[in-house]
Amino acid sequence: MNKLLLLTLILVGSIFSQGNQTTFIPLSVDYSLFRGAQDQTFIEVYLSFNERHLHYNQKDSTFQAEYLASLEITQNDSIIFRKFDRRLSKVDSVNYAASQRKFINIFSHSLNSGKYAAKVTVQDLNSTKMGEYYFEFESPFFPKEQLTISNIQLCSKIVPDTSSSEFQKNAYLTIPNPENTYSIVQPVLYYYAELYNLEIPEKSPGEYTIHCKITDLENNLIKDYQQKTVQKPGATAVIVGGHNIVTLPSATYFFTMEIQDQQNLQVVSSSKRFNFIKPAKQMIVTSDSAGTALAANLNISEYLQFSEEDLNQEFEQLSYLTSQEQKSIFQNLDVESKRIFLAKFWQKLDQAPETEINEFKRQYFELIEYANLNFGSMNKSGWKTDRGRILLTYGIPNEIDRNYMAIDMKPHEIWHYHELEGGSLFVFSDLTGFGDFDLLHSTYSRELYQPDWERLVRKTQGGVNFESGPN
Repeated sequence: MNKLLLLTLILVGSIFSQGNQTTFIPLSVDYSLFRGAQDQTFIEVYLSFNERHLHYNQKDSTFQAEYLASLEITQNDSIIFRKFDRRLSKVDSVNYAASQRKFINIFSHSLNSGKYAAKVTVQDLNSTKMGEYYFEFESPFFPKEQLTISNIQLCSKIVPDTSSSEFQKNAYLTIPNPENTYSIVQPVLYYYAELYNLEIPEKSPGEYTIHCKITDLENNLIKDYQQKTVQKPGATAVIVGGHNIVTLPSATYFFTMEIQDQQNLQVVSSSKRFNFIKPAKQMIVTSDSAGTALAANLNISEYLQFSEEDLNQEFEQLSYLTSQEQKSIFQNLDVESKRIFLAKFWQKLDQAPETEINEFKRQYFELIEYANLNFGSMNKSGWKTDRGRILLTYGIPNEIDRNYMAIDMKPHEIWHYHELEGGSLFVFSDLTGFGDFDLLHSTYSRELYQPDWERLVRKTQGGVNFESGPN
């Protein structure tokens, strides 16, 4: 296996000077190397940053921001590749909801083997704000005979897809996670890798095994996943998967994938570093005894334009995170105190207060947005539904079995969480036909247990069970 040069991530020093703090856009950047055509390496560079760092100008009835992202790759001080990506964003109002979105860009290029330097830049075209990210990397040579594996790309989402999206490759939609950070609201570690030069037997496709594990920074084993045996699709293979890591403590880890060709017993492995953040169980401090440090750093600026109705609406969306006591306290506060309450709430959840982005807050509202887009009905917002509650409480499931077209069954879904109490499932069904999927059964100890749920989703004809027919 080729050894990649360890990535050194270097932010340009001048950006951190006090005088430039207001013009700095924090960037998250990662990359993956794959085998390309004609003995070249194919690099993908992933970029993300928070929308709230852009300046929006009002135009007609909307607010618009525009930015220019670029990637520049050099070798021996000579520029060998440069690409620009100009994008426009329109929102109805400059408010909290818009400020929680992330922009994600991807750049790709084919390279010869060798050492390179890369610079990613984002420039706000409505202001002087900009961000730069610099890193060095080594492009390996992928041999044609020896079993090899690409880098592991960590993703926030992977689903089968054949569209023309910029994030689509090998029949999968792979949404990058350049931060390589996961949390209780984004607990599934999705991964993508490519395997090259598998040996193909003459009389059978052959097999290879995949063994995944998680270790800490001292190489202590934290999670050891069951080995899987896979039939070879050919000399090359795409490896995709996901593990729910919600039970991990907050820390930095390594995710490692080890592959063995069962025909010649060759073994390769690849590792990727990632972070997991988890808030403390005590969600907020419910009185002014939070301490001088908390009070001194409290920033309520984003709530200054919020009306009391806006504040109440945001707090309502936190119903899955708050206790009954906290709800009672909030209801009896005046407008200014509600602003302070919400600011303290999110500050206590911020696992990286030295950064400008509260990842927990951003990810929570991304899940609300996803629930509203996918689970909403005529009668209810998506986040208020049973599926929305489970999503916001336990995160994204590892697998979803969707059953919409069965002749004898009403539409239903089965969500699987592999690491919730050793493996739990949740069954939802649209019993009324109006798009409301109710939770009917779960094997998780804190939820509704109704093992005979199938009788509820079985269709009937004239009041008689569809499956058995009339007597």
